[in-house]
Amino acid sequence: MKWIWIGLGATLAVHFYYVREMIAALILFSILFLAVAAVAVIVFLLSRASERITTWAEAGVVRALQWVVHAVESMIAKPVWAPAAPHRFRKELKGSEKN
Repeated sequence: MKWIWIGLGATLAVHFYYVREMIAALILFSILFLAVAAVAVIVFLLSRASERITTWAEAGVVRALQWVVHAVESMIAKPVWAPAAPHRFRKELKGSEKN
């Protein structure tokens, strides 16, 4: 009779140990799942924010780029001294360059 009680106690102890092990595994995997979910949410929010920031900044960037292109084209299109020279002198220079 004593062996029956010892066997029953050992069986219960094994089941309790198994249950505690399963609860510990559940807690660990829950923490891991929450960490992965938090990273996924952060990546998603950063992606959404970058889309909105890109859309918002696009108009300003286009305007700035057009301004830069216009400034570069105006510098390349005429010599630097052209605005400083009188109009008649420029005509004379053009005539002398052809000769």
